[in-house]
Amino acid sequence: MSGSKSRLSAVFVKSVKEPGKYGDGNGLYLVVSATGAKRWEQRITIQGKRCDCGHGSASLVSLAEARERALEYRRIASAGSDPRKEKDRNAEILTFEAAAREVHKGLLGTWSNEKHGHDFINSLQMYAFPKIGTVLVSEVGSSDLLKVLAPIWTTKNETARRVFQRMETVLKWAAAKE
Repeated sequence: MSGSKSRLSAVFVKSVKEPGKYGDGNGLYLVVSATGAKRWEQRITIQGKRCDCGHGSASLVSLAEARERALEYRRIASAGSDPRKEKDRNAEILTFEAAAREVHKGLLGTWSNEKHGHDFINSLQMYAFPKIGTVLVSEVGSSDLLKVLAPIWTTKNETARRVFQRMETVLKWAAAKE
């Protein structure tokens, strides 16, 4: 397929078997190997260098998703950044639970006694992790904090206050780590 106006269709992506490189626009190509395997690839200029970036298997990534990724990569590259590094940075973002465990590990030697360290992680395990443990720490918002605290605020006020302080410590740590 040649020309920038030619766009692939979902039906074509699913049915094509002929090995080759089929263009969709924005430097996005469907690459069909001799074995019949299909993958998404984007040719893009990043910081003055021409690069080929993979966007995954066509059996796992739809045409629409591949187009979104290609457009996002293009935006990041045109802003002067490297989209491949941006993807790696996003992969490093921890869940709230993983971040809390990192904070706990870092604070272990700072408590006046061992019990405080156990209380820190145990209260988060009991109240926070079941509700927001799997949420990326960068995505935790005030509504998530309320989700954890609302059920215990009136019945276990002191516990709620401490859980809030501990969640706040985790979020401040995550903000400092960017």
